Amino acid sequence: MKIKFYKIDQEFKRIKKKYIEKIKVIFNSGNFILGKSNIKFEKKISDLLKIKYVCGVGNGTDALELAMLAIGIKKGDEVITATNSWVSSLNSIINIGAKPVLVDVKDDFNIDCDQVKKAITKRTKAIMPVHLNGLPAHMEKINKIAKKYKLKIIEDSAQAILSKYGNRYAGTIGDIGCFSMHPTKNLGVAGDGGVIVTNSKTVHKKIKIIANHGTNNKGDLVMVGRNSRLDEIQAEFILQRLKYLRKDVTRIIEIANLYNSSLKEIVKIPKNNSKIKSVHTYHRYVIMLKNKNERDSLKKFLEKKKIETKIHYTKPIHKYKCFAKYSFKKNLQNSEDQSKKILSLPCNHFMSKKEVSFVIKNVKIYFLNKASF
Repeated sequence: MKIKFYKIDQEFKRIKKKYIEKIKVIFNSGNFILGKSNIKFEKKISDLLKIKYVCGVGNGTDALELAMLAIGIKKGDEVITATNSWVSSLNSIINIGAKPVLVDVKDDFNIDCDQVKKAITKRTKAIMPVHLNGLPAHMEKINKIAKKYKLKIIEDSAQAILSKYGNRYAGTIGDIGCFSMHPTKNLGVAGDGGVIVTNSKTVHKKIKIIANHGTNNKGDLVMVGRNSRLDEIQAEFILQRLKYLRKDVTRIIEIANLYNSSLKEIVKIPKNNSKIKSVHTYHRYVIMLKNKNERDSLKKFLEKKKIETKIHYTKPIHKYKCFAKYSFKKNLQNSEDQSKKILSLPCNHFMSKKEVSFVIKNVKIYFLNKASF
């Protein structure tokens, strides 16, 4: 049996008939940008997340950049975020001329709020928590810190569509939420796409203008802008996928729970450390081994069994030489230690019970016989 980490190729099969019908309408209309599909998509996301304003943009990194520009983050302003995330969070801060401040994370892989407080200076303007792997960060603590120091919160919810913190969805708790619709995400397009959500009419209006070359809805140029618009073909792709999203996420959580119950005695499974109840949507199912050798050995063993696994991410951002000039705090120990021990198991909504059982069986076999490897 061969088990792929992703099964993106299967997404098109179930939406093909309806999607092709809609694509024909788009091509016949000649309206590929800012059309009916985009308007409908934004309304659907608004209803789904119970948030007032939504803007589809080119990708998740653009979403973060536009969000910061819209709330007035300027050159030299400091934005605090976690070091164990994908580089897009860091790049977005650098790309708008702001200064990234990287802090460590807790055992649940989410930003350490105590470290956030220690990192605040007079130049700090915002906090960018990352809901890594689909588990929400400790937003109650982050909101209290932001309120005390008069900071803005941009939620990097790229991996957390439908994740919940208390009774609110990830991305709707801070000032602005940003989502990626990269094909690997639980809600992905056939290319690149992103979403920005907010309850601020003023912020939403500014995002819309910046994302469309600085033009308002009358076509007048009113500020310096850029080009980051979700096209109609991608908007329609998401509209078709949205029909399956809740079912897909439910299935992913079911698979994760099977892993949890079966593997909890032999590997470390990061869990929510907050007192607030959360819904983890498992964009990735990550286990943690004792050390790098054990992680690499298990990965190699599973590869021999034709089970594809991945490492997200091989090292934290502050360890890359290309960012050395930003003089990040050198010792971010949790992130450094975790990067050597983590392994992502396949956990996608197209997996069968047989495939899930096969993964569990072979992880157990490895630990029963690891002395021989």
